[in-house]
Amino acid sequence: MQASVVIPVWNGASVIDRCLEAVEAYSESQLLDVICVDNASTDTSAQRIRENHPTVKLLSQPVNLGFAGGVNVGIKHSRADVVVLLNQDCIVRSGWLSALLSVFERHPEAGIVGGTIFDAEDQVHHAGAKIHHPDAVGVHITTVDDDAEPKPVEYVTGALYAIRRITWETIGFFDEGFYPAYYEECDYCYRARRHGLETYYTPHARAVHLFSSQEAASVPFKHAANQHAARYRFVCKHFNGEELPQFFAAECDAVSTEQYFNHAVGRVLAARDILRGLPDIIERRRQDIGGDLNAQTRRLLMQGFTRILRSSLAVAEEMSALSSPPGSDPLVCYESLQQQEYELLSRIYFKSPEDDDEVESGLRWFWRLFVLRPLSFLIGRDYLLFSQLNTLHVARLDQLKDFLVWRVGNMERRLELLEVLADYDYR
Repeated sequence: MQASVVIPVWNGASVIDRCLEAVEAYSESQLLDVICVDNASTDTSAQRIRENHPTVKLLSQPVNLGFAGGVNVGIKHSRADVVVLLNQDCIVRSGWLSALLSVFERHPEAGIVGGTIFDAEDQVHHAGAKIHHPDAVGVHITTVDDDAEPKPVEYVTGALYAIRRITWETIGFFDEGFYPAYYEECDYCYRARRHGLETYYTPHARAVHLFSSQEAASVPFKHAANQHAARYRFVCKHFNGEELPQFFAAECDAVSTEQYFNHAVGRVLAARDILRGLPDIIERRRQDIGGDLNAQTRRLLMQGFTRILRSSLAVAEEMSALSSPPGSDPLVCYESLQQQEYELLSRIYFKSPEDDDEVESGLRWFWRLFVLRPLSFLIGRDYLLFSQLNTLHVARLDQLKDFLVWRVGNMERRLELLEVLADYDYR
């Protein structure tokens, strides 16, 4: 039994050489060919593959097809009985390929096989995975028994993902609606199981995943929206009428306790995308898993994602209003300092600034200006009070500056939210 390795590539110049070198070093005669599908990279990925790995078949695409689109192209050009999907930043270890192929040889019901994935610190990141209910979050198993036999699991990560060709011929293409990535491999495992094809995990096929993508740090809105949209699409395709109410209740609870602005906005964008494409998603569900949704379930999907959108938008709007600086509301502090200034001015001039419009008797005016004021100056009272007034004046200006900074910050956050919702294309 031999395998074709398909690697979707997108701006992977920093990692693709290490990935291909490991494949070439540790695959031996079981490797029939390696296919790299370049998803319109803007770096030197394609050039590195052509110059440093001439035996690799490079399929350059005019646009970024995403992970699912890239592997669909690669599998169509593969020749072996088994196709292994590999992330561009995944470094395989010795014996990886024979461990994957041996599962297919020993277990004819196995349609998909994955292995153990370590992170860059050599900690186990993946040893099979499952979908947590009711929120549909993927949960990676991280305990490994080196002596254990391969076993069925719900799904395995697409970072190292072997597919028997009969699985591909039975199930068909990966769903490119999971764009640009996330949950497409999980969706494929669930579809395979509906056709009696199991997903297996073997601890003996090992690789290190470098997690080189910087999307989460560089474009957090995009990263969050992509993750939530993929999870929502999976729910639309695989959850039934009994699971959906539980999912929407759990998701709305999660929205109400959301602490991160980018995730609140990401949910808004994701729910909006799902609602816009819901008819197409339902049609894809019918094609992939069979049957048609009744009107009640369709209505439940529309109402549920509308509720998520509105709840997430309310949370994002609340988060976009910055809290006051430490202490108290700057406007309240400003008004308090202003009142203290009025009180000092009243003590200095023996008259409140607020009484300017009142008619003052001649005798009171004479007594205030020619008796009380000179006496206050002579005994040093004026100097002390003016010093306090100057201190209060400086503090009031500082508080006014803090208030203006606070207000500008609020405006900037609200404008950011408006810009994201109006113009941001997270795709």
